[in-house]
Amino acid sequence: MQRHEFVEQRRIALEKYLRRLAAHPVVGHSEELRTFLRAPALTSSYSQTDSEVDSEEGLPVPSRPQVVRDGMVGSVPAKGGRDFFGMFSNIKQTVVNGLGVGGSVAVPKLLEEDKDFLVKKAKVLDLSQQLTTISQQAETLVKAQQDMGETMGEMGMTFVKLSKFETEQSKSESQTLRADVTRQFALTAVKVSRLQRALNSQTVIHLDTLHEYLGLMIPINNAFSDRANALNTVQTLSADIMSLNARINKLEAASAKVFGQDRTKTSKIEELRENIRFTEDAKNNAIRQYERIKENNKSELQRIEKERRSDFQAMLKGFVNSQVTYSQRMAVEWEKLAEETKQYARPGH
Repeated sequence: MQRHEFVEQRRIALEKYLRRLAAHPVVGHSEELRTFLRAPALTSSYSQTDSEVDSEEGLPVPSRPQVVRDGMVGSVPAKGGRDFFGMFSNIKQTVVNGLGVGGSVAVPKLLEEDKDFLVKKAKVLDLSQQLTTISQQAETLVKAQQDMGETMGEMGMTFVKLSKFETEQSKSESQTLRADVTRQFALTAVKVSRLQRALNSQTVIHLDTLHEYLGLMIPINNAFSDRANALNTVQTLSADIMSLNARINKLEAASAKVFGQDRTKTSKIEELRENIRFTEDAKNNAIRQYERIKENNKSELQRIEKERRSDFQAMLKGFVNSQVTYSQRMAVEWEKLAEETKQYARPGH
């Protein structure tokens, strides 16, 4: 890949990323985003602590450096030096490790009663597997197109050298004609190789949408984990309250068997009741937190699904159009060569 091609691909990816942030209902209006965009040195404006804030409100946050707390979707485009294959391979492995695609991940057994959420979660996990598979196919396609362009270019340059040799060594009209045909073929092959490389650059740009959504599976899974943790907190506090009530009942039953008042047991009972009040307050807060996460999960999944449909349609349309456009341009070059050299194929010429 040429340097200018790589720079252009990264520029397009960064522009797409920033547009996505600006369009986000939460992030787009955040002060953090404004600060990020105005910062003179983006890489040094935020500390490691800033980039590791968790998604405590149930909004997907990126696995790459971030600048806001809630609602950010996607990841910062890859830094210089990483090619298309590296981006797919690295993020694919991260998704495999994080979502359990092809492996095993310890997940706490929780009682999630939201059937609609469970259905959507299953679809997300299935989507992550599909994206992992198609990313491998995209790698193969890009590599094949890249090899085709390089091979065509090398062949063209070889025929350029051959035509030059035949021109210098020609001693008859037939040798001169053969050298001319060879040169025309060589120039066409070089032109086609350039078109092939341009097509491959467009393919990388369009298929980068797959890389983007494959990376998005990681923060979505983190948001699911936050929801599971919140539910686990509610369940733990509920169990604590039940345990405290059981202890109170046991102490009250023991006190009833004793004539008179047992100050020690009475004091202990009051202490346990106070603990129950604190625990119930904590449980109510945990429930409110869980409900907030549920709502954020619901709205974010709806938004992401809507954007995904639009992005995938645009990706496929762009991919097909670029394939057709460049294939036609390459066909024109070969047709021109055939027209220019058809006289040499006439019998007896």
